[in-house]
Amino acid sequence: MRWLAVSAIIFILISTNVHGILSINSINYDLLIVAPKRFIHALKPLAEHKSRHGIRTRIVSIEEVYDQMFWYGRDKAEKLKYFIKFAHERWGIRYVLLVGGKKHQGRGYWIPVRYSHLCRGYDGMKEGKFLSDLYFADIYDENGNFSSWDDNGNGIFGEWPENGKALDRPDLHPDVCVGRLPCRNLREVKIVVRKIINYENRRWRDREWFKRFVVVAGDTYPDKTDYYDGEVYTQMGIDYMKGFKPIRLWASEGNLSWIRVVREINRGCGFIWFSGHGNPALWTTHPPNSERWIYGLKLWHMIFLHNRYRLPICISGSGCFNNMFNVTIFHSEWVYFKGLIPYNIPFCWGWGLVRNPRGGSIATIASTAFSYESPDINRGEGGIEWLDIHFFETYAKGYDILGEVWARTIDAFLDNFTIDWDDASEKGSALIAKNVEEWLLIGDPSLKIGGYADFSD
Repeated sequence: MRWLAVSAIIFILISTNVHGILSINSINYDLLIVAPKRFIHALKPLAEHKSRHGIRTRIVSIEEVYDQMFWYGRDKAEKLKYFIKFAHERWGIRYVLLVGGKKHQGRGYWIPVRYSHLCRGYDGMKEGKFLSDLYFADIYDENGNFSSWDDNGNGIFGEWPENGKALDRPDLHPDVCVGRLPCRNLREVKIVVRKIINYENRRWRDREWFKRFVVVAGDTYPDKTDYYDGEVYTQMGIDYMKGFKPIRLWASEGNLSWIRVVREINRGCGFIWFSGHGNPALWTTHPPNSERWIYGLKLWHMIFLHNRYRLPICISGSGCFNNMFNVTIFHSEWVYFKGLIPYNIPFCWGWGLVRNPRGGSIATIASTAFSYESPDINRGEGGIEWLDIHFFETYAKGYDILGEVWARTIDAFLDNFTIDWDDASEKGSALIAKNVEEWLLIGDPSLKIGGYADFSD
């Protein structure tokens, strides 16, 4: 009887805890914003703005998430994922915005992260784990059960050991649209909130500047292909974007330089796509049939950006590490760029564009790790350039909510390429899985591309 009484008490405690804020079944929401308590007040104008445009929004502190999910999840990241699952099921949440990255320049995080342990490096350089926010979007497995990304329960998530078959086999299809603003302090929160509100409060999509599509590319793999990879891929994206004026900054045309990139961003454009190489601090590529580097945009170049509210959506999936937001000044991440070198930088390239108070981008979709184009993969397919190219195809089909374009592009990618989970990690299938896991959205997943209302400048 004593055991039954204790069990009943535990059941009541669990039930009471889970049916806290999540018990409000009569209210549906579209957007869930999760942030630390100290950011909440600065995010309220964003929630009010979203609600005015028909996006029903709920802000929940990460501290409240941990309290509500006390009995769920093995670590903070899994507790957050369980909360997203319950919010999706009980509130009808479609979009999740995670607001918080590193705590200032330290090692801790405002909002937890998940590392995927798909062990596949590049040209002999090892990489045992990498950031993946797709983990928070992939709620269910193929049978509709909670997708832990840890099939064998050993606490190692997304595990695909070096030279072995996959031990964890996640579904990878996004069930909700997840984006992150890896803000490190209150100032950055205020900057991005202001940028999002001003962007959506104007009908930019009818403006001449918005119809400019800037592509930046060269000969990504001069030793692997007999064509100029980046230029071929970006032309494929241009072909999808009917009604947009292409601005080609191509190495083969001799007009690719960081000064020209900055100039075109400052003139305003709806989209900018970098197809080439990268690291947390810069983007670069090669001129035709040459191993020489052309630097298209570095972190320090961003101080010259002043495009104000004429903000593009930036795509740079092929640029390794461009969205690796776990770098800091005091903590060196060892990453690849012409060898293994340390990067002590305050923030990554993709976030540098979004957090820029004078302009930059409104969102950046890029990679958090080594990324692989089709010439890198022994199957010759499943490269990350496919995601970049077909992002524009999805948009051209009429999808104009950023997170939906991101999610539908991932769905199409996974439907188009079969992953053999029994492949050794150095084979093609592991790279296909890695490409989709690292293709991370820094930005608001509920963003209305081109804005809502029609206001004057």
